[in-house]
Amino acid sequence: MAAPPPVPVLRGPHHCIANANAVAEMIFRYLQQRCTTAGSLNAAELEAARAHLVQSFPNAFSFFESVNQRCMEASAATAPSFFSKENILASLLFVCSHKAARSAFPNQIGRFGPPWLNQFFGGFAEFIRQNVSPTADERLMKVYAIAAGKHGAKLTVTDLLNEDGARRVLHECLAPFMAPDAPMVIASKLSDIASIHIAAARGIPKPDISKVTEQEVRSFLTWLPPQLNVSFNGADPSAVRGNAAAAPAR
Repeated sequence: MAAPPPVPVLRGPHHCIANANAVAEMIFRYLQQRCTTAGSLNAAELEAARAHLVQSFPNAFSFFESVNQRCMEASAATAPSFFSKENILASLLFVCSHKAARSAFPNQIGRFGPPWLNQFFGGFAEFIRQNVSPTADERLMKVYAIAAGKHGAKLTVTDLLNEDGARRVLHECLAPFMAPDAPMVIASKLSDIASIHIAAARGIPKPDISKVTEQEVRSFLTWLPPQLNVSFNGADPSAVRGNAAAAPAR
């Protein structure tokens, strides 16, 4: 028997009200637990409870993600979700290194425009997951949750990049690409993984101009270190310069 079609999510401020109710329940449930333990709370204890609750928001981030998803579905939003778990690494890589990509891939960008750049950086992120840091996305999402608590709705990509935790993750992810031999050692594998990702995103199983060649990726990797030094205000993303082939996956 076929499953019934999903019920359409309706737009409206009821989503905000539902969110407010859920947060209020979270707050008062927490206060009830504290009162049960302490008997009563004075002003200082209440302020400590407030601070503890706010600091716990990153641990409840999946709840906020689900609320955001419902709101996006209800409003039929089409804007890209730059800070979703599957996109956050690619988004930050784009900000740090898009100029190197524009120099290395003028044909693809000229023909396919900004969407192609997003697809390439999706492939770049996938290479990093497979070969450098499998946990980068999870760690960046934790930093994002903390930054969201600080900045709220005014959070920008720059705010996120200014977080020490985000910079540490990006430094780790990008360190292998700062090695002098990176263009020769990494280009072939990065070309393969990026091309597979681009092909899947564009729905093109056969060879196509939108994919990237090893030579083009070698050019990208040559342009990359100078831009990373600029993006990180002159700080070398490589904690320890070394051989790209020796960079461990974490």
